[in-house]
Amino acid sequence: MKSFFARFTNEIADGYALGPVRAVLGALLGWQALEASAELAQRGYFGDFFHVPMIPEALVPSHRVYALVLAARVCLAVMAMLGVWARPALMGGALLGMWILLCDRLQFHHNRYSLFCYALLLSLTPCDRSWRASDPAVPEPRTGPFWAVHLAQLQVSLVYLASGGAKLLDPDWRAGIVLGDRIVRHAHLAVAAGVPRSFVDTLAQPDAASALAKLAIMTELVLCVALWLRPTRVVAMWWGVWFHIAIQLTTKVETFTVLTLAMYGVFATPDYHARTLRFDPSRFWGKTAGTLVPIFDWLGRFEVKPWEPDDQPGHSVVVVRRDGGRVTGVRAFTMIARCLPVLFPLWAPLALLSSFTKKGDLTTAT
Repeated sequence: MKSFFARFTNEIADGYALGPVRAVLGALLGWQALEASAELAQRGYFGDFFHVPMIPEALVPSHRVYALVLAARVCLAVMAMLGVWARPALMGGALLGMWILLCDRLQFHHNRYSLFCYALLLSLTPCDRSWRASDPAVPEPRTGPFWAVHLAQLQVSLVYLASGGAKLLDPDWRAGIVLGDRIVRHAHLAVAAGVPRSFVDTLAQPDAASALAKLAIMTELVLCVALWLRPTRVVAMWWGVWFHIAIQLTTKVETFTVLTLAMYGVFATPDYHARTLRFDPSRFWGKTAGTLVPIFDWLGRFEVKPWEPDDQPGHSVVVVRRDGGRVTGVRAFTMIARCLPVLFPLWAPLALLSSFTKKGDLTTAT
């Protein structure tokens, strides 16, 4: 326990993978501020109507000050997104957002509070080492203290634990009554997103809703632990991705899905370019991989390098894993899908497919 606590507080690691997380949180902070600005323009200042402050009324901003706060939040969000004074901007945007929630309890939503909490914790991490529009080159050193990263990981787990635990203690949730009602009320959203109406109606049936409710509770309680364990982390993240996609398609959760999936980035192993992708630039698939992988490798998983073209079959693309093993074919694509966020939803079926074949294990020199 003592060694775990020491590693938790003293770890120094590469912060490159935190850059895209910061950029997404900056974009979400800006989106929230723009939505609040639109509400101010359309409905008026919240302080002129019924509101429930959690702080003394004297600390609630006036109409003009509130407008300035919203403008500041937009500016800070853009700065955080672009990497200009990223950490102070992220912290400033989070603190201003929390202040407004304290000024009006009616504006509180779990996803909004989670966004501000995650942004505040991320501002204490080395999240400014990458994804910098003002200085595209990765600054040296990329490393920094990771204690706040572990706090952000803990916050993600606490959200799952609180949500799953509350559902577990609620008999209506366990029975599927709450979930079934939610599916019925938001059925039009799922249908608009392309989900067949008959499928939505099936999910709303009592037996199906009960089974789904129990699956949702189990998922959240398992995720809060499995994300911390290296052997189960990638499976947990893959299951979590589809879990949140299903929630997004069937219910109205504002930006919570994007926020949670972005925060999965804090669980990425901090190993910049620990894998190598070698490709044959004279072959179509090799050239395609050599072009697209660097574009979508947002977490900096691969060092991408071409090799001299040859006439040996079966290795347009070779992935050299962290342990030095080399794979090609479907196994190489599986490794690429595991490391690129846009392909990650495909990882599990690809991993299952590749497990049935030894084709793709290479001894070919690169």
